[in-house]
Amino acid sequence: MRFTYVRVGWEGSAHDSRILQEVIQDPNCAFPWPPAGKYYAVDAAYQNMTGFMAPFKGARGTAQERAVRILFNKRHASLRNIIERTFGVLKKRFPILKGPMQNYMMATQNNIVLACMALHNFMREYVPNDAYFAEEEADIALADNINPFNPMPAAQGPDMSAAGIAEWNESRRAIADMMYYYQHQ
Repeated sequence: MRFTYVRVGWEGSAHDSRILQEVIQDPNCAFPWPPAGKYYAVDAAYQNMTGFMAPFKGARGTAQERAVRILFNKRHASLRNIIERTFGVLKKRFPILKGPMQNYMMATQNNIVLACMALHNFMREYVPNDAYFAEEEADIALADNINPFNPMPAAQGPDMSAAGIAEWNESRRAIADMMYYYQHQ
């Protein structure tokens, strides 16, 4: 339940996928790429591409292919729920983040968001018995142990070519197939 990257300064109406595209294309942003073979779980609004695993859209194909995609999407949603709960904990702890901060200049708003996220991460690291985190601890332990035997340290950059996206889509399909296979063994 930690934030790995924060980008402030965008209007609240800007779509997250637009912000992500800007960040990953700007080398000055120092975006922390996941290690090779790992990925960030993103919602359906994002493109499935190297380093960003989106759920399947639509349920076409045979009955088994649909079942594979449904299982994958269910488990993917479970991971995404951790992200949503992390933001929930942040907003519970810092209610100023729940509503508009129009009374502050933009630079001050940016600093408030950065400070709240930094304090959140600090407390996660150094106050392990915090009440806000304690209620989420069981789910986090489960998510952290999904695949502990696959460490791959090298970072990866974006491959947004058609071939790169096709390869990543195939990787997602292979993961989904393995999930289905092991569930039905």
